[in-house]
Amino acid sequence: MFKEFVETPRLERVIGRTFKFLSPNTWTTLSLLISFLAFGAVYMQHIYIGLALFALSAFCDLIDGKVARHTNRSTTLGAFWDGVVDRFVDMLFILSFFYIDFPESAFPLSILLFLLLFTTLLPPFIVAYANHRGAVPDPTEKVIWRFAFRMEYVIPFVLILAINPISPKASYYLLWASLVLMTATTIQSIILTFIKSKQYS
Repeated sequence: MFKEFVETPRLERVIGRTFKFLSPNTWTTLSLLISFLAFGAVYMQHIYIGLALFALSAFCDLIDGKVARHTNRSTTLGAFWDGVVDRFVDMLFILSFFYIDFPESAFPLSILLFLLLFTTLLPPFIVAYANHRGAVPDPTEKVIWRFAFRMEYVIPFVLILAINPISPKASYYLLWASLVLMTATTIQSIILTFIKSKQYS
């Protein structure tokens, strides 16, 4: 999984040491602010500028936790803020898809994007709520394993924007593939919660 690759101890130390000039929460907040700029760029049809800004936002999100661990500044509030910002960025990413061209289809695009948004936001909520309610204690999100953690679905989202100006049809198919992935992840998260909860009842 991509998340496990970027969380190798050596890479964590390098990133944490290099970017410790800002606090972890500052990196998290920068991720949010940059994502608003990214959405604005796509809205104004500057798709590749928006794409670059979304990628920069994702990079800031990658940095914050590593800086926190390297500088021993990890806090529960910081983890909360990181999760909240991630959901805002995901929303803005998907909202930007309303402003790019897709081929005509019998299935309404608005419904497709709504379902993508719902299935993207739901898995982390399921894990957090299962942990909050004590059904499955999983503060590190490793007990309820998922097909797609954040980096696994952000990469297809980036590709949807990158491919769209060249081939709206291919971009549309990738949009559907993302929905299938996130629907499978949502179902998987629910099933695993029921299975794993039996170990803690």
